[in-house]
Order: sequence, then C-alpha cells, then structure tokens
Amino acid sequence: MSNAYKYFWGVLSVFLILASSVSASKGTLKIRADSSNITEQNSNAIAGCSSSNDFDESTYNFGFHLGALFIILATSSFGAFLPVFSKKYPRFKLPQAVFFFTKNFGSGVILATAFIHMLPSAFDSLTNPCLSSVWSNYNAWPGAIAMMSALFIFFLEYFAVKLQSKKDMHPTDAMQNIIISSELKSETGNHHCRHGSFIFLTNEAQILGIIILEIGICFHSVIIGIALSVEDGSTFVSLLIALVFHQLFEGLGLGSRIAELEYDKGSYKPWLMSLTYGITTPLGIAIGLGVRRTYYKGSETALITQGVLDSVSAGILLYVALVELIANDFIYDEAFRKKSNLVQISAFICLTMGAGAMALIGKWA
Repeated sequence: MSNAYKYFWGVLSVFLILASSVSASKGTLKIRADSSNITEQNSNAIAGCSSSNDFDESTYNFGFHLGALFIILATSSFGAFLPVFSKKYPRFKLPQAVFFFTKNFGSGVILATAFIHMLPSAFDSLTNPCLSSVWSNYNAWPGAIAMMSALFIFFLEYFAVKLQSKKDMHPTDAMQNIIISSELKSETGNHHCRHGSFIFLTNEAQILGIIILEIGICFHSVIIGIALSVEDGSTFVSLLIALVFHQLFEGLGLGSRIAELEYDKGSYKPWLMSLTYGITTPLGIAIGLGVRRTYYKGSETALITQGVLDSVSAGILLYVALVELIANDFIYDEAFRKKSNLVQISAFICLTMGAGAMALIGKWA
C-alpha cells in the first residue's frame, strides 16, 4: 500500500511538472507574440514617420484654396474691425446690447480656444510616436510648455505694470494712493483700483495685456492657416467652414477688447491691432500654398513646431482669458457686481455661449 501511495504521488508530481512546463511554454510564446505585436505596431508607426510629402497636384484645387484665403481674410477682418469701426464712428455705433454680447461671448471664445483647439492639438503633436525619445519619454510636454508660457506672461506683465506705475506716479501721489480704501476706484479714465487692494493699472498696461492676447492668438492662427492650405477634398471643405465661424467669433471677441481701450486722438494702434489679427491666418494659408509640395505635416520638424507653438499659445490664452478678461470683468469689477441680477446672468450666459460655440466647432477644427 505504501509503494502504491508513493507511485501515485510520483506520477502526480511528474504530471504537474509537465503541465507547468507546458503552461510556461504557452506563456512564453504569448509574451513573445505580444512583444512581436508591439514591436510590429511600433515598426508600423515608425514606418509612417516619413518626412516625404504625398502631395498630388492633380487632385489639389489651387483656385479653391486661394479663394479660401480671401474668405478667411474677409471674415477675420470683419470680426476684428467691426467693434473698432463702430466706436470710432458714432454714426455706425453698435447698440450697447450688441457690444455687451460680443465682449462676453468673446471671452468664452478665447477661453475655449485654449482648452479645445490648442491644448489637444499640442498633445497630439508632441506625443506622436514619430518624435525622438526627448519628446516621447515625457508625455506632459504640452502642459509644461503651456505652464511656462503662462508664468512668463505673468512675470512680463507684472514688471511692465510696475515700471509703468513708477513712470506715471509722483512720490506724493504714491503715498496718497496707498491709503486709498480698497473699495474706491480712481476717477481717472486710465487708472483703476481693483482686486481688493491697490493696483495701479494704467491704460498702457491694459493695451499690453491685449497685445499679449493677440500674440497668442496669432501663433495659433498661422498654424491653422498652414493646416488648411495643405488639406484637400472633403476635409478641406469642412475645415474651411469651421474656420470661418472660428475666425469670426474670435475676431469679434478680440475686436471688442481692442475697442474698449482708450487711445490718443488719431492713434493708429486699434486699427493696426485689428489688421494684424485679420491678416495672420491668411498669411498662414499663403505660406501653406507656397510650401504645399514640400510640407509634410507628419514630419518631426512640423510636429514639434506645431506642438510647441500651440502649447505656448494655449498658456498665453489661458492666462489672459482667466486673469485679464474673465476675472477682471466678473470678479474684480465692482460696477458689474452692482448691476441687476438680469444683467449679470445675461453676461454669464453670453460667456457660456461663447465657450460652448467654440467647443462645438472643435469637432471639425
């Protein structure tokens, strides 16, 4: 009985050893197969990272793309110039309700442009497997670049405001302003006391803030202009339609901010700022038309350039939209808080509508 018992356990042990060996062999084969699949996928991804352009002149409608340049030029310029023109010439002045709508709607547009149009595009570009290990080993590059961009703009604006305040204030004025109650606002048109403590914000500093906003928008505008001009077929048509609304909404938002500032009599600044916005995307389209035979949007250089510029633009727009526009208009503006609940709710609705409209356009552009 004892020998039979030993024989049974011996056979069972051999069986278990064989079974575990087979299982291990299958596991090894599966790991190797998975590794082969991963390697094959990576190889396929890398194989698609060619720097060559598959441009086909026979299917590319140059006249259609050239027409798109003028369509975008007209749309962008109309949005940016309309508020400025209306303020300059009272005969064509927009109703206050329209200006109220475009101002708050535009703030939402600018915020959504950063979140919906710039950051996702930056992540798509800088996490592409075609890039070198410097980029692929750290997936948070777009967020890091946007953060550095926002911090840089903060420091730049802080020191600009500080230098401007020293230039504009006499020592006696400074001592008097320090003891001003935080609830009071300066009665001059070019100085404001906000944020619950004394902040000397000159009109020049406000202009600087809008210029910074426009720089961020223009970086992105050049990129989307190039992207539009190298597309073809149905993709081009849907992208063009989306960009028409994109440029119109963004132009109205920026133009209303430009028109709101005070300028010297006969100053060309508001016209130049509106013109800059109007021609930036068409400039990108013109560049794209010129390099359409050699430009390849999947190349490493194109991906890095687009990703970095979109990240920088996103950081600028996030800072300006949240700090310069929304916070100043809704949180720190005592006059706004004293308005009726209907006016405040209407402003919030316009802000949300602007953000929602741009978020919707993000489905196509």
